[in-house]
Order: sequence, then structure tokens, then C-alpha cells
Amino acid sequence: MRNAPPGGSGSPSERRHLLRTATILSLSAALVTAWGSSMLPAAAATATVSPAPVLDGAGAGGPVIVWMKDQHANLNLRTQGAQRIAAAHSDQASIVSDIKSHGGTDIRQLVSVNAVAAQLSADEVKRLSRNSGVSKIVPDAQVEVLATATTATVDDPASLDPALCPSDPAKPLNEPEALADIHYQSDDPNAPRMASSIATGKGVLIGIDGMNSLAGNPNFTRTDGSHVVIGAPDYTKDKSNDEAYGDASSIGAQGTVVYDFAKELPYSGLPTGCTFVLRGDAPDASLVDAGNMDTPESIAGQSDSGTRSESQIVAGIDTAVTKYHVDVISESYGYSPRPGSYKTHWAANDAAVAAGVTVVVSSGDSGVSGTISSPADDPQVIAVGATNTLRLNAQAYGYTGWGNGDITPLSSGGVTPNNKVVDLVAPGYGGQAACNPAGSGCPTNTATEAFGGTSQSAPFVAGAAADVIQAYRDSHSGTSPTPAMVKQILTGTATDIGAPADQQGSGLLDIYAAVKAAQQMPGSTLATGGGDSPALVTPQTQLDLTGNPGTTNDQTVQLYNTGDTATTVTGSYRSLGTPTQIGDVVTEDVSAPDPSLPVPAEGARAAAPVTFTVPAGLDRLDADMIWPDPTHGAVLSFTLVDPKGRLRQISYDYGTPSTRAGRLGTVPNLQHTEIAHPEAGKWTAKILWANGRSHLQDPPNVPGTYTGSVSFKASGRHFVTAPASGPVVIPAHSSVGVPLHIAMPAEPGDHPQSVQFTADSGAATSLPVSRRTLIPAAGGPFDTLITSTVGRDQGQTSTFNFPVAAGRKDLTVTFQTDDAGTDNPYTFYLVDPSGKLSTSVGSAATTVDGVTKATGTLHVANPAAGMWEIDVKLNLTVSGKEFTQVVHGTVAPDASAAPVITSPGDGAISGGKTPAISGTGAPGATIKVTDETGRTVCTTTVTTDGSWTCTPNTDLAPGSHTLTANQTDGNGTTTSPTIGVTIAYSSTTENITTTVTQQGGLTISVDNAAAVTLPTPVLTGDATALTTSGDINPVTVTDTRTHSPGWNVVGQVADFTNTNGDTIAATNLGWTPKVLDTATGQTVTPGTTINPGTNGGLAKSQQLATAGVGTANGTAHIGATLNLLAPTTTKTGTYTATMTLTAI
Repeated sequence: MRNAPPGGSGSPSERRHLLRTATILSLSAALVTAWGSSMLPAAAATATVSPAPVLDGAGAGGPVIVWMKDQHANLNLRTQGAQRIAAAHSDQASIVSDIKSHGGTDIRQLVSVNAVAAQLSADEVKRLSRNSGVSKIVPDAQVEVLATATTATVDDPASLDPALCPSDPAKPLNEPEALADIHYQSDDPNAPRMASSIATGKGVLIGIDGMNSLAGNPNFTRTDGSHVVIGAPDYTKDKSNDEAYGDASSIGAQGTVVYDFAKELPYSGLPTGCTFVLRGDAPDASLVDAGNMDTPESIAGQSDSGTRSESQIVAGIDTAVTKYHVDVISESYGYSPRPGSYKTHWAANDAAVAAGVTVVVSSGDSGVSGTISSPADDPQVIAVGATNTLRLNAQAYGYTGWGNGDITPLSSGGVTPNNKVVDLVAPGYGGQAACNPAGSGCPTNTATEAFGGTSQSAPFVAGAAADVIQAYRDSHSGTSPTPAMVKQILTGTATDIGAPADQQGSGLLDIYAAVKAAQQMPGSTLATGGGDSPALVTPQTQLDLTGNPGTTNDQTVQLYNTGDTATTVTGSYRSLGTPTQIGDVVTEDVSAPDPSLPVPAEGARAAAPVTFTVPAGLDRLDADMIWPDPTHGAVLSFTLVDPKGRLRQISYDYGTPSTRAGRLGTVPNLQHTEIAHPEAGKWTAKILWANGRSHLQDPPNVPGTYTGSVSFKASGRHFVTAPASGPVVIPAHSSVGVPLHIAMPAEPGDHPQSVQFTADSGAATSLPVSRRTLIPAAGGPFDTLITSTVGRDQGQTSTFNFPVAAGRKDLTVTFQTDDAGTDNPYTFYLVDPSGKLSTSVGSAATTVDGVTKATGTLHVANPAAGMWEIDVKLNLTVSGKEFTQVVHGTVAPDASAAPVITSPGDGAISGGKTPAISGTGAPGATIKVTDETGRTVCTTTVTTDGSWTCTPNTDLAPGSHTLTANQTDGNGTTTSPTIGVTIAYSSTTENITTTVTQQGGLTISVDNAAAVTLPTPVLTGDATALTTSGDINPVTVTDTRTHSPGWNVVGQVADFTNTNGDTIAATNLGWTPKVLDTATGQTVTPGTTINPGTNGGLAKSQQLATAGVGTANGTAHIGATLNLLAPTTTKTGTYTATMTLTAI
């Protein structure tokens, strides 16, 4: 199915937009800048007016959002839209005027969030932060809309001859198959419990991005000539992106165009006459474009270029709610969560919800373990994961049987940093959707696309919300349900599918049960009850709990009985037990197939199929595959086939091989799938050269060249259950509180479970409970189990909380894991009680007791009292050497922090003879750095923020050196670390270019021929950017030409880059030129100061020095102090830039 942009929801055309935000990490190195890991805010300067916070690198300028203090929450965004717009614009008038007068561009005024978005200079950001009406300034993040990860495909795939087609071409199949799974509409007109007989979304408005551009597609014109999309300026237009087509089809496709799988699945071998139509789950709802509205002219074409700003999305929400008064918004956008970041999009959604709009958000397509993106982590929205519907894949790949209803491997799940799980799931892998070959991302060889991912799941739920709203209005005298009630109905009526609570939430969407429940909510005008679909609805759609180890958290859950008669309800707790391996781990060699043979549609065989026998009675089957490809370029997946030969699961590999020499690919080296209640008997895992994305209109993937090993393991698990509540009688159409006593496990971390409520009326509901056990206030150990990644956007994130009492002097958190591979990177975060990122560090390979491990240390002096947060994040890939990995951590409050050298990193190559050495330690202690001979290299004192920096007293000799930091505190206690840092000094040269424009002797050279190493950057006093400075090596200019024509030296710098391809823009580097000395009679004038972020910085050619006509002969030494002002979001790595100096 068509592939989504990175950050999307994916497969079967897994599409999900990702608002990307960068991560603060540690950096180091030549030109080189060394980023330390303890970048803590400096003490606030005393000022008459405290400036507003400038967060997440916004201080460097660029696209930002300026928040106003008064958010006008008292004015309803939908019913009082005009008043709220007027109030917001009045607040913003002075800001807009200031921006225009100081050169700001691309101004966008927002309403749901009272804010102004614009392109600003760093100086303008600083000025606006002192405006009394401003509350904060944050970056305006960008969403990638159309970019896709591509994989090579073969030209001549093998043909298939399956027969999964309608018996009568005049009675086409419904696509997507999901409509029957969610009980909306079936291919069988006599099928029971189908919601299309009750509700069609009539009278409900849904806002979705990209609708205007597809308004003319024939699938969105009703038989009476009316249009599904309203408010479109041109009803002949049919050229949107495939994400928008998929969203619109899931909700509003009319079933009026007949297609043939023989053409629409061109590599399936299906016969002509295999017909289908496209239908949505709310065909009478109206769709409104919630995207490219009121866009500044300078970026009006952004939707065609592949990116869209966060402020543009918020402006779309503004228009959809204030102008069109939508009832529902469906969103397939998301941020890769960065701990401590503020969410503008989240706030806009909350304003919409407060105005009575139901907001549905896809959870993401990064896999089931700790990858839910924001704003799906917002408790006010409905967060949706994805399940399988595999008929389409069976047709494309030649299977005659298949199984539905399992969590699809791409579906983002787990527990968010704010202790939330998905609310429910809906089909997301996959089905056919409308498209147009002229549209962005659409197949060029078909008129439909295979679509899926949580970007299919979310619009299914948005359509279901429209059906619920219609059913409620029809039975409650036209009154609309609140967004909270819509959420309660959808989750309360979802079907338990036997998945963990952090993957399924309440379970699989059941639209029939939902609309029947909506008709029976309090105040209904209907005389009879739910009939064949009794339900239990609770206002507590999930319980998000924290507590100390071994304690009990008492809760009361209100259950509403929608039926006409009283029912008796009991509850039981359910959580997954520990896995038990099935058989042996099977390890085989990977090989390429015979190139003379055609490649099967599902992919070529990469290794021999693995068979394993599943015992009877298992609740859960886990299947895992790893391969230790050091290049991360071998795209592999596996397909699970059950004992009956049915297609049951397809693993998902979103990674791609490297596109740049010296850079690793993003293939995760790991695949993971799960199946609920697996059938007993012999199962088969087919190991394939395929990515599992189900791009069914594309040829199969080209087999790779990897020839190493691949290992496969199967495991089984049982649910652990326990009584939760005794029998409780709930009268008809009434609510009763059910008491629960929820035990908090002993181990710190997340322990999701569910409460399974069942009634003798047949009603049932699965209530997810997110339990987070705190790390004790006294500190102690905690462990993170890393289980899976799909190589998309981000790896697993695990969160821990711990309380810090007032008066603590410092806080130290250490991390350690056995796999120290550079392709197995982690980032560790520490977030303060206000939600602000305090510090973070990337994992580094160090030697512990003679064994190389990945470690990290976070330290904060004088930590604020309250609940702190630790986040352990697998950046993206694993080494493929182990199926799971444990990261061990320890929290140590008020420990005398052992000294740690954070820069240079272990194994680093120093760019100079006296590299800056920095690290962390106990505030006020004395640090002495020694080398391998015991010689003192340098000494310094640890600052109040726990950081220190010193420079060698004498030059380091070329070669390898082992540096150790020794610490002596105020009591005379000396502490030495167990870990040394080994660095090597080597001499490197600056790249120098000289241009001579006439005969004579004009020469230019750089003294010392060594690279420039900038000290560790620190936060600016207002904590808006990272800053460092240092001198370039002296430049010698000698002019012996006759007539002394004069000379000019200019310099220009390319962007800083690291080995991962991350960059720091050269515009962030400035300089202050200076003349060091001149010859007698020579007149040399330094260039003007260039501030970082202004006048193009050193990304433009800037003057270093000049000598006038007649006074230029002789030798002069010139130099400059470099000043770097980088975003706080700069990623970890060793950054190098080249400065070119030209004398003319």
C-alpha cells in the first residue's frame, strides 16, 4: 500500500504526516565545536521586566510562533468565533506591527491559539520576548506531507492466479474490507449488526486537510449530484495527495465508480471481472478542507512542495471551526515526541474540543513499543491505533485465506511520557482508496491506491464519530453530544481483540454498537433500548495512574447501562504474563534468489522458511527476527502463515539503505509481530526480501546483497487475570459506581493492564489502565526493556517518574547497557516538574571494568521540588545482535556526583593541541584532569550548575592519551571515576583558497596549520540558544607587489555537518575581525563585526581585513573571534565546517 512520508502512518499506503521537532543532544568537535552534555540554564539575570520564555531553539530566529498571554478561553471558538477572532487580532496588533517594521515575513495570525507566526531574526525574537503581552515564543515546526521513503522494485514479477473475486461482476466487493470488520457495511446485504442502516453521518461536518484539491473526484459526488466536499472553490479539481484521497475515501467514498482488481492490483494476476467499489463509513457527512487556508502568498505553494508548517495546520483548524463550524476534525499529523517540548498543535486541538468539536488523531506508524506521537498523547482527543484487514494482501499475494483483527506491526503503541495509551483501534492495513495518477504520491498506473496505516484508522473513527453524532441528534431532539461523550461511546462499545491495553486501548471500533449506544444515552426520546447490542459506557475512558511501589490506588468507575433491563456486571484485571520461548532460535544465512527467476509479488525468499509449533491455549504469539547488518541496508521482513495456510501477519520494515557514503541506513535490523489467540499447530514464517509496506500497485522489492545471518524466534504468552470487582447490579438506563483497588507493581516503570467488565446482558467493555510505578524518592535502580523498532521516525521511548523533595542539592541519573554499538544509539532525557527539558545526553561507548558498554550520565544541581521525568529513547535502529535489550538506570539524589568527562568523547580525535575538556561533577568541587602518566593536564572548579571546563596547561603531544577526572569536594573527599576517556591528537589543516588577480607577490597562509576547536557551547543567559566562541588561527598576508595596489581578505563558511548528515547552518556563525600586527608603514583595517544569525552570518562572504592602495606592502597578521549561536535543538555528533579565506 502506498508509502507515507517519514512520520506518517503507514503501510497499505501508510500515510501519516510527522511534524518534526529536533532533539537536544551532546555534540563535539573542527572548524569543530564540542557540545557538552550538561547544558543547563544560566542563572536568570536581574531585570525590571522578565522576558517571556523562548523555547526549543526559537532564540536563533527563523520560523517561530509568538504566544500571547490572554488565550481568550472564555470565548467559544465555534459559537463565538467572530468575537474570539476580534479579541485575538486586537491583542496581536502591536506584535504584527513590530514584526513588519523589523523585517519579519510570512506573518500568520492564529486564533485557536492566540499567537502570531512569522519568520523572525534572532534580534526580533529577543525584542518580542520583552513585550508585556507575550507569554512564550516557540519554533514553528514543519510537517512533511509528500516525502516518501522509496525502495527499489523489480521489473518482471511473477504472476499469481488466485480467485478471490465476487461471483458476479455486477455485484462488486466493497473496499475497504474494513467496513465489515467495524460493523458499518458488508458485502452481504443480509449481514446483521451493520450501522449503515441507522446512521450515515448526515448533517455532520468533518474537517480534513487537502479536501479542496480532490473535490472533483467522481468518488466524492453523490448520485443526486451533491458534493461530499463543501466550500471547494473548484469542483473540477482532482489533484490532491494520496493521504488526502485515503482520508476522504475512508469517510465519504460513495460506491458509484466500479473498478477491477485485474487493473488496480496489476501484479496480482487476478482475472478481469474482479470488481469492487469504494465506500466510506459516513457517506452522508460533509467534508471541509482544514488545511491550506488563509496562507501567506510566500508559502502558498507549500502544500505542493511537500512541507507544511505547524502554524498553517493551526490556521486550518481556526478556519474549520470558526468559519465552517465543523463537528469533527480528523488529523494524521504528529510530532516525534521530544521530552519537555510544548505543543502548539495540542493547544489548538484543546480549543476545538472546548468548542464542541470531536478531534480524532492517528497514533503514528513507528511500531507497538513506546512510539505514540503528539498530539495523540493529548487526553482531550481520540487517539487511534491500527489493526489488520488482510483480504487485499491475500488477493495481491495469492493466498486464499486470511485472518483479520490483530494489531498491525506499524501501529504506534506503548505508554506516552504523560502516561497515556491509545483510546481504541481501527483497521489500518489496509484497503483500496480513491486516487488520481496526477496526484502527489498516487500510483501512476492505477486509479486507486492501496491505503492504510493509522492514517486510515483515524478517518474511520472520525467517520464513526459522525455516525454517533447523527444517531445521538436523531434520538435527542437535535441536541449534539459533547466531544467527551462521543469518545465515551466509541471506547465503551469497542470490541476487545485480546491485545495488551497499551496497543488496543479499549479495543476495535464497532460502529453499530456505538450508534445503538448513542441512541440510548440519557435523555433519549426512543422508547426501546439497545436490543441486539447492549453496552456499558463509562466517562473514564482510561485510567492513567501513578503510585509508589507496592501501593494500592483506589478508583471508582462509573458504568452506564444502555439497556432496557437491569444487568449484573463483574470486573477482572488482565495483563500480559512473561513470554515463554517456543522451540529453538533458528539462525540461517541470507542469500539472494536466482536472478533468472521472476520475483513473487510478496517478495523473494531471503532465507529458508521457519516452521514452529504453537501449543493450544496461548493468549498471545510473539514473533521476532533480527539480523546484524552493520550497514543497516538489508531490507527484510517476514510473513506469518497459520496451520490452515491463511495469511495472518506481515512484519513492517520502513528502513532504507544509506543514501550517502559513510552514513548508515535506517533499516532497523529487527522485526516484530504479535497475534492474539493463535491457532494450535504448525506455523510458518516466510523470510523475504520485502519491506512489508504493501505497496500493492508497485512491483516487488529488489533483493538486496546482504549475505550475513538472520535469526528467528517465536514466543508465547498468557494473560494474568485477577478479580477486580464483585457483582454489581446496574438498573436500566442508569449509572453505578464500581470500586476498584488497583495494585501498583514493585518495579519502577509502566505496567499497562485492563479491566474487563462483563454483564449478564451480553454487554462488555475493556477499560485500559496505565499504571506507572514511581522510582522511590530516595532514588534507586530502574530498567528499560527495549523490544522493537520499525525504523520509522523514532525508536522506543520509555518514561520513569520520581518525586524530588525541596532542598535537594543535586540529582544524578546514570544509564548503562551492554550493546555499545554506534548503530544502537540512545538518548537520555531529564525533564523538570514544570515540563521543561533540563538536560539530555546521547549514549557513548565507554569501558566499564574492562567491558565496552553504552553509558550516559545526567546531572542537575539544586533540582526543583516536584515530580521529575526520565526518558530513555532508542533513537531508531538496533544492532541486530540481540532480540531484546535492557538499559539499566540509577537515580541518586544528593549523591556526591562522581566526575564525568563528557567532552571530548571516548575515542575522539582532538582537533588541537589544547582541546577544551568538559564534564560534570559536584558543584563547588575541584576537578583535576590527569593523563595516562598521572601528569596533571588541567584543574578547574565545578560550577553551580554541575558543569566544568578546563584547557590543558601545556600542549598535548601527538598520539593517544587517556584522561581521567579526579574530584575533591569541600570536605576534602576525593572521588575518581571508574571510566577513563581516551582521545587522540592529530594535526589537521584548514582548507585555504587564495585568488591572485595580478602579477606580484600576494600570499596568504594560516599559522599552525591546525584545525580550530571551539569550546563546549552553553546556554545563553535567557536560555534561548547555545553559544560558544573562539579565535581562528592567525592568518598571514604578505604583499610584495609593486605599486602596492591594496588587498582584501574575505571569508566564508559552509554549513557545519556531522557523520549522520545533521547540520548547523553557517548563518549561525559570526565573527569579530581583528588586526594582530602589521609591517612598518602598512595600514590594515579589520572588517566589521558579523553577528550570528544576521546579514547571513558567515554563510555569506564577509570581509576579514583590507589594506588600502599604497599602504598594503609588507606582512600583516590578522585574525577573528568566532561566535556561534546555535539552536538548542541541535542533534548530537561531531560537527565540522570548512572556512575558505580568499585574498584579492
